[in-house]
Amino acid sequence: MSKNIVIDTNVFIRYLVKDNEKQFQFAKKIFKEVESKKTKAFVSILVINEIIWVLENYYEIKREDYLPKLITIFSLKNFQIIEITRKKLIEIFEMMLKKNIDFTDIYLLNSFSKEKIVSFDKDLR
Repeated sequence: MSKNIVIDTNVFIRYLVKDNEKQFQFAKKIFKEVESKKTKAFVSILVINEIIWVLENYYEIKREDYLPKLITIFSLKNFQIIEITRKKLIEIFEMMLKKNIDFTDIYLLNSFSKEKIVSFDKDLR
């Protein structure tokens, strides 16, 4: 029987940037448990947004370097994104690779396509 966990931003960051060996190994263990279906992991869209912000703005990692890794992680069957479907999340990541639009903007466009989105962001318009 698998256990359920909710994963916070810092676990993903440690796994992706490997800047703390002990925390990286712990994160790696968690993701292996998810991959082997021993653990079911839940993650919020807020955490995903924060992961992207930290990778791009704090670590200055380019999208083409981190997005393929996130796609691989979130493609694992035992990962569940709380607010949207896995398919929708992967579509957003793929659109981020093609266009220079922020994650939040693409999420809004995909989630509220029938509503008018009010923003001062030129990329969003």
